[in-house]
Amino acid sequence: MGSTFCSTRRGFSLLDAFVVITVLAVAIGLGVVFKARPRARCVQRPLTCSTRVNQIQTGLALFANDFGGVYPVPTDISAATAAITTQTGNSSASYYSYMTFNTYYSPEVITCPEDASPNLVLKNDYRYGVQGDPNWSASWQWDPNFSADINKPGCNASYATLAMIGERRNTQWRDSLDPNFAVVSDRGLKNGAWDGKSVTMKNHGNTKDWAGNVAFNDGHVQKFTFSAKDPNAFTINGDNLFRVDDPEMGGDMWLGLFGATDEKTTTPYWD
Repeated sequence: MGSTFCSTRRGFSLLDAFVVITVLAVAIGLGVVFKARPRARCVQRPLTCSTRVNQIQTGLALFANDFGGVYPVPTDISAATAAITTQTGNSSASYYSYMTFNTYYSPEVITCPEDASPNLVLKNDYRYGVQGDPNWSASWQWDPNFSADINKPGCNASYATLAMIGERRNTQWRDSLDPNFAVVSDRGLKNGAWDGKSVTMKNHGNTKDWAGNVAFNDGHVQKFTFSAKDPNAFTINGDNLFRVDDPEMGGDMWLGLFGATDEKTTTPYWD
């Protein structure tokens, strides 16, 4: 008696094909999403910094609105506190600490979340001179332990502001409403000279181009990108943002983090 062999094999059905295509589509889709995430973060970096640069400039404008159109000059507000601040006089430390003390800014606003410097530290222990603080002097107008020295660990500020010396202090450290004169920006390169190895170049994730946000005295913020091939890198309206172009009069834009500062001299800090 012959045996009958019944095969259970079947062809590749339309349902099988649909399942395979669906699985592949989902896998490819997830791959695109995961690959896009880092790029999305990169897009948000300059947006976040643009917002914070704008907040710093807005704080200046609010102060000027209450004090006769001028921006804060620490030695005029409290020469005693300016004399004992970590960096003395009209330094970036005195300025930022005063504005934080008076709640124009929070410590978070003045620190770039994507700053590549290992020396930057958010000052979570900012002292507002609350009642009962045994180590606080009633004569202090801000926390004197605030630092803006990006060369050393413990720096509490990221963003560059105008140097408060010379003609620029009298004519532009105020609400001049000048749309061509910058007063706040992302930190720049030393003396406005190209340096692809600078830590500052890494702030927005691209060491080939410097990308930064600049706030002008009329309140608008604009993003700029400069490359090593640009013969006029960091130059806006014929004026280099991060270099002293007018040493005698000081009427040019010179943005940075500055140390001990008096009416005629200052110490710039660079990465």
